[in-house]
Amino acid sequence: MSTSRHTSSIAVSSSWVMFTWISFVVALLSMAVAVIYMPMESWLRAYLGLSGLFLVQSSISLSRTLRDQAESEAAKNS
Repeated sequence: MSTSRHTSSIAVSSSWVMFTWISFVVALLSMAVAVIYMPMESWLRAYLGLSGLFLVQSSISLSRTLRDQAESEAAKNS
């Protein structure tokens, strides 16, 4: 069984990669700081923190799935 990996010919600039990482870190830190300093009980703070982490994980999974789906369609059309 042979597998081929379709590679995209679109170049990604290092500035864009840096921007996406900085945006991700700023968003994650700002949410964490807000949850930590929000006046509420600790169980609610833990729930919001875990919900935020689950949202990040599911966003990564969704983006990878959509990328794989697009690459699969591109490989079929080539």
